[in-house]
Amino acid sequence: MNLFKKFFRNVVVCFLMISVLFLVSTGPADAASKSVNVTVNGRQVNFDVKPYIDGQNRTIVPLRFVSEELGYTCSWNSATKEIIVEGKGVSIKLWAGKKATQVNGQQVTMDTVAVVKNGRALVPLRFVLENMGAGVAYDKAANTVNITNGNYTGDSVINGKVALVSEDNVNIRSGPDTSYNVVSKAKKGDVYIVSARSGQWYQVAVDGGKTGWIAEWLVSLRSADDLSSRSPEPGEGRDTPPDNNGKTVSISEIEVDDSGAEIAFTVSGDGKLEYSSFKLDNPRRLVLDFSNSVFKDEKYDGKVFSVNKGLVKAVRLGQSENQVRVVVDLNAPAGVNLLSSQDGGNKLKFCVSEPSINDKLIVIDPGHASIQPGGWSDPGAVGPNNVYEKDVVLDIAYKVKQKLEAKGADVLLTRTGDTSLTLAGRAEVANKNNADAFVSIHTNANVSRSINGTSTYYYGGVPGQSETRKKLASAVQKELVNAIQRRDIGVLTANFAVLRFTQVPSILVETAFISNYEEEKLLADAGFRAKIAEGIANGIERYFLD
Repeated sequence: MNLFKKFFRNVVVCFLMISVLFLVSTGPADAASKSVNVTVNGRQVNFDVKPYIDGQNRTIVPLRFVSEELGYTCSWNSATKEIIVEGKGVSIKLWAGKKATQVNGQQVTMDTVAVVKNGRALVPLRFVLENMGAGVAYDKAANTVNITNGNYTGDSVINGKVALVSEDNVNIRSGPDTSYNVVSKAKKGDVYIVSARSGQWYQVAVDGGKTGWIAEWLVSLRSADDLSSRSPEPGEGRDTPPDNNGKTVSISEIEVDDSGAEIAFTVSGDGKLEYSSFKLDNPRRLVLDFSNSVFKDEKYDGKVFSVNKGLVKAVRLGQSENQVRVVVDLNAPAGVNLLSSQDGGNKLKFCVSEPSINDKLIVIDPGHASIQPGGWSDPGAVGPNNVYEKDVVLDIAYKVKQKLEAKGADVLLTRTGDTSLTLAGRAEVANKNNADAFVSIHTNANVSRSINGTSTYYYGGVPGQSETRKKLASAVQKELVNAIQRRDIGVLTANFAVLRFTQVPSILVETAFISNYEEEKLLADAGFRAKIAEGIANGIERYFLD
């Protein structure tokens, strides 16, 4: 009997040990998990690595999904198991297998953990997105996690829509519920661009480039033509992205030099390197994205150069699909400049220095004037007294060029008269020249001649750039309104081709309504056009200095 008890006890102990080893090897997420479907703003998402609900009843998704589908900046260090997710002014650090995390430097404990499966990092979806301000809801009956992402602008219900306020004294709130603070007031007849929907609430743009939420039952949804009906440029709907000839550049080496007063780094590849550079805040960092590029040696993916000298904390490297990213973590505001280009652009050397507009390359795009198949030139919108948009914006562009060059910037114009460039071709002027910013200048129009004001647009669908594009748009909108003192319509999002196809931070400025009698008269005045140029140039400079 004693022998039987001893044998039974040993069997139980062995079983428990095997169970513990199984849990340790697979992680707590695999102890009890089931697959789950995911939608983003109503659109079903397909995964190469299936998301699932773990033993803590939390949805676990691939890190790549957070980057590619939701537009946040993500990095994964396979050596330290550190995961960084950044966007909307929020920085989240997680470590695979650990509940301890950091949100903007503050310690936070999760009730589950990030995991690694087949070499891929997966993260708790709700924890990441709720810290980013996105909405997450689980539909148990459909076994589906529904995500409402405020960056999204392509929903067929939302795209091209405006909200017409149907009541007086309507509250616009900071979030999609009556429990959120009131950020603005609306009156009957006010019209707002709609950028997202959450439940029975619409996210709208309010004056000053801010956003807020307004209840569905207090507005009626209309076509955006109720606000603006300027004719799209020919080719806006049918243009295709520029062709890169299918060539992928293999980046063979990245070196960091901290021996001088300024930190420098060199990127070398087997072909011409094309990149975009931009700044992100909270925490401060500089980002360089090398398009159509991959690391030749996997040792660089996730590599961190610890610097801790002057303006630079560290230089981090990462690889996503067909793109190499260099992130410079900063101790103070800074800018990145191209010091030299060797071997036909195959080897580039950069330095990190005090923020400045000096030597920055800005591409200015005067809208319209594209030569059409019949030989005629697209005039853009035409005012009631026959003032042409294409002529007004070309003069403004020349003036912006002069003012920026006086500040030390380098400026390229996409046209100096009529042009044969497509809209994608205009974007390529910025992409091929590795520009630091792209600004397209237009005048607005409306069938109602009483509509007036100034607005600036950005496209938030480029992964990792939504925050910086909005920052550029906000800086220009603020300075432009200060300069010309017209109605501040705000900073809005749109899917314009020149913004969609630019790989660099880009915006489109609607200076004033050429369809409005008063504003057409102002636009025809050289002095007013000079004020517009001053405002745009000041806004671009503010973007680089802040």
